[in-house]
Amino acid sequence: MEKIKPLMMTIIVLLVVVLGGVGFVVYSMQGMTGYASSEPVRAEGSHQMLTLDQIEKVALSSPIVTNLLSSGGAERHVNIDLVIGVNNTDSRDSPIILERLNSNEAIIRAVALEIIRSQTFQDLSQPEGMDLLREHIKVQLQETFESNLIVQVFISDLVFS
Repeated sequence: MEKIKPLMMTIIVLLVVVLGGVGFVVYSMQGMTGYASSEPVRAEGSHQMLTLDQIEKVALSSPIVTNLLSSGGAERHVNIDLVIGVNNTDSRDSPIILERLNSNEAIIRAVALEIIRSQTFQDLSQPEGMDLLREHIKVQLQETFESNLIVQVFISDLVFS
């Protein structure tokens, strides 16, 4: 009986340590796998936070395929799918900007293409590179379409070659 108590305590301590380690790994993996993307998005020019349900998505019909700005001699290409997020809580202006975006895909592609082609592989490989690219495209689209209802640019697929 006396030998069982230390053995039970050892097993309990090991179980707690293993479960704690598994919990830590799961918690840290959530940030790396995109679970954080469910966080609300701040609407441009306001203090309002938008949920994903309040953002209408406008996807391009096909990926943008282009070469990147050369650095170091090696030419790199990128294949990128973009989705534009529009604040759909404005019942008066949201349908107008959604229609303008849907009927002017060529303009969206031209804006995004110009920005993407100005990037190097190293720019996009940096941890903050994709965030900067999304933000730059969003700002240019807001200016082009004269609308702050464009609140997000999502990159749904990205392949380098």
